[in-house]
Amino acid sequence: MAETEECLVLKQLTDALDSLKISYAIGGSIVSSIYGKVRFTQDADIAVTPFAEKAGQLFDLLKKDFYISKDAMDQAITNRRSFNVIHLASAFKIDIFVQKDDDFHRLMFVRRKKVKLDESVDHLFDIVSAEDIVLLKLQWYESSGCVSERQWSDVLGVLAVQGQSLDMAYMRSCSEKLGLSDILQKAVEEACE
Repeated sequence: MAETEECLVLKQLTDALDSLKISYAIGGSIVSSIYGKVRFTQDADIAVTPFAEKAGQLFDLLKKDFYISKDAMDQAITNRRSFNVIHLASAFKIDIFVQKDDDFHRLMFVRRKKVKLDESVDHLFDIVSAEDIVLLKLQWYESSGCVSERQWSDVLGVLAVQGQSLDMAYMRSCSEKLGLSDILQKAVEEACE
């Protein structure tokens, strides 16, 4: 579960996205903590579908309560990268990743789940599936040169807690396409020890 204040900030952001019909999926350590072992985090990660035609509207909806750079947002949309917003009252940072144009990221949006992040916040949030958070974390782990202990620990936590409920065929298929087969196999073996 995320903290109540974080959930309220996420609700404010996702309400803005929903109002513009911009699909989103929360990921990162918030989600790996739901599926795996709890880890404190000071920010959130959200993937969004491309929204170039709605960028000005989103900026206008957020600028009062969030620090947001229109230039950074526009560059992220153009290059399918990330930008961040910071909630002014709480200093809570949210990294927003514009969906990459590949099969894995499109499937990730199809496979989203709706969950409550905090019992005191009556709202269902779209989050990535357990399988997809493992694959996303493995991508981050690999991009760090396979040295990020946080990412690795998050992966092992989800694998250990979810165990047999994970769709391993899906994960193996995606990991092969993403070039992560060996790392996934190593993680599965280590989580089973």
